[in-house]
Amino acid sequence: METVLISKDVENRNDALAPDHACVIQAQAGDARAFEVLFDRYYDMIHAFAYRLCFLEAEADDIAQETFIRAARGIAGYRQTASFKNWLYRIAHNVAVDWRRRAVRHREGLTEFTAEVEARLETTESDYDEVHRALEDLSAELREAVVLVYFEGMNHRDAAEALGCAETTVSWRIFRAKRKLKKVLSSGKEGSS
Repeated sequence: METVLISKDVENRNDALAPDHACVIQAQAGDARAFEVLFDRYYDMIHAFAYRLCFLEAEADDIAQETFIRAARGIAGYRQTASFKNWLYRIAHNVAVDWRRRAVRHREGLTEFTAEVEARLETTESDYDEVHRALEDLSAELREAVVLVYFEGMNHRDAAEALGCAETTVSWRIFRAKRKLKKVLSSGKEGSS
């Protein structure tokens, strides 16, 4: 019995160390365990990205889950021209866009979102919350660029790949977002003095 446990531990450690490329090839061949390794490796990252886009835990859960469902269904067609990580970000971006469209179509859901955000803003007053408020004021396109570059640590090229736009577009969005954030955050500091 003990050798079986040791063998499983070694197998799990080897899976965790396998490069994305190898796991993807195995997953494309139908190996569910290989996709599970990729899921374990990237779920937290995708969930954090989704949360920073929508600011709602339940919605972030749904977006992250849908991202991996789409990835599982589409992995056979993944050509590895982009890194697996960036491919997942692209899927998450598309899921988030779909989520926003549904939110617009369903006014009640949007009203609940607004009420929850307002409730959060009334109950907290830290610098972190000021940044969240400032991010909420940005358009979805600017917020996505900021989240990918500053929260997810991507360079402009990788962010552009994940968002499906030109690198110069990401640079321009970051420039515009910085100006807006600086304006919003500096006006908030003046108002509290």
